[in-house]
Amino acid sequence: MRVDTALTLVNEGLALPPHWEVWAEDHTNRFEDSICLHVNITNARSSDREFAPQYKNEVNGGARAKFVVPVGDCTDAEDLVFRVILAIVEDFTHEVREFVRVANTSWAPFHPHKIDGIKRWSDKSGTDPYRDYLFGITS
Repeated sequence: MRVDTALTLVNEGLALPPHWEVWAEDHTNRFEDSICLHVNITNARSSDREFAPQYKNEVNGGARAKFVVPVGDCTDAEDLVFRVILAIVEDFTHEVREFVRVANTSWAPFHPHKIDGIKRWSDKSGTDPYRDYLFGITS
């Protein structure tokens, strides 16, 4: 798929769940045939331990992440939408890992910003622990 086609589909042709924004920019200056996918949860709450379990404090501007999505080998819209969904699921999983805590202690055993949480998640899920260090970062 051409980058301009992917950009049009993402920016003009996707319906999303409430409070989720997704848009794309050309990223071929960094990676051939790629887009930079921006994901924003507009009504995001702070997951800081001191706000658990009510999480009433909103994050100014929402929770944002960026993902590089290669599109040159997408053969159709289905391929591209699948990759967009994977990025959204990765973002959602990351956020859930911050919020889910043991009630009595507010301990987040799989917190993606804590080394022990990253290791536990990697051991249980079989994912590469370095993914957490690079989550949402593009260059």
